[in-house]
Amino acid sequence: MELNVGSEVQRGWRVLAVAGELDIDTVPVLAARLDADVTGAHAVLDLAGLQFMDSTGLALVLDWHRRLGEAGGQLRIAATQAPVRRLFELADVAQVLSLHETVDAAVQESVDTAH
Repeated sequence: MELNVGSEVQRGWRVLAVAGELDIDTVPVLAARLDADVTGAHAVLDLAGLQFMDSTGLALVLDWHRRLGEAGGQLRIAATQAPVRRLFELADVAQVLSLHETVDAAVQESVDTAH
């Protein structure tokens, strides 16, 4: 399975739409897009099209969560599908990550008011 990543800006947030499977083979694809596209400290991962994530994908998400937090920003996660949400729960990170039902909900707060 491959990974597709789309990128756009909504309300000052860099939104990356991730579709396919995020695993040891495809993590470099998302890592490269994050490095290239996330120039500010606020980003949203739209996981509506992500069917699978393994521990390497989880590690990448947690790393970016930490990096943006240290930069005074935030990484938000939107539209997580059941298998990925279950991984977040099993890894006990669902409460740590900023999870939102939709991208619209994730970008409701403008970057200026996000904490």
